[in-house]
Amino acid sequence: MSTAPTDLDYALIRRVAKGDAPALAELMRRHQARLYNLAYRLLKDSLEAEDALQEVFIKVYEHAAAFEPKATVSAWLNRITANHCLNQLRARHPQESLDQEESVTPPDPGASPLETLEEQDLARRLEEALAALPENQRRAVILKRFGDLSYQEIAAEMGLSPQAVDGLLKRARQTLKKALADYL
Repeated sequence: MSTAPTDLDYALIRRVAKGDAPALAELMRRHQARLYNLAYRLLKDSLEAEDALQEVFIKVYEHAAAFEPKATVSAWLNRITANHCLNQLRARHPQESLDQEESVTPPDPGASPLETLEEQDLARRLEEALAALPENQRRAVILKRFGDLSYQEIAAEMGLSPQAVDGLLKRARQTLKKALADYL
């Protein structure tokens, strides 16, 4: 009989709460790639995402004893990562423009130059449309699409009901469809 991933995560968190550094290393190994993707989607900078992840795992180590098993460890880690990154975004200088950020979509090596330009343009327009969404809609979209959270997990993360999350995501999709109508 194998141990379910959430059971293992709960056991790791209990060990981390007792100061077990190898348990933290295992928790990091298990969740690092997914949390990096979430941080990168929010911060749009690979170095900032890496730094954020280190800070997130320091917070996890410091606050593991406060973990309440109301949600999964994965959802708790997503919440810490999203909150940390959103706080970083709020602290950024307002002069920073989307043009200065690196592309979030790597080019397809088999694509023609025209296809590459079209993909880059679509990616840029999508990023602009996401950035223009109200913060709660943008956060819900990012947590759903890039954090791979369920409606229930997003609701717990944002302090909303699953129905409210559904409404946020529907409004966000409608806004994004309008913004990208000429591509659809």
